[in-house]
Amino acid sequence: MHSTGTPGYDLRLTSRRTDHTLIITVSGDVDLDTVEPLQYALSNAHTGPDQARTIVLDLSAVTFAGTSLINVLLRARTLLGPERLRIADPSPCVARLMRLTELDRHFTIDTAIAFASTAATAT
Repeated sequence: MHSTGTPGYDLRLTSRRTDHTLIITVSGDVDLDTVEPLQYALSNAHTGPDQARTIVLDLSAVTFAGTSLINVLLRARTLLGPERLRIADPSPCVARLMRLTELDRHFTIDTAIAFASTAATAT
């Protein structure tokens, strides 16, 4: 398991790997000042040792999400491909943001991290 945070800001990323899945858990506020570690983690998933794994973003502990999260999700979907990127258990603020922007129509969203990870290994 790997964990990173942004000093002075309320964002924390934790990652863990299974045979076929990289699960990135995001907690705290995702905004312009804090989004860089998430951008880096998703970019690294494209080029690093996880490039064959499905990426599951656990967004259940996100307390604030703004347009920075939208931008990161859209870039990641383009970079990784829609079949490799899944969103698990979005917090109420993330679910609302995705619904308002209609991003919920363009991403695979699972209501539980266990389901997202299991579904990822089945594909």
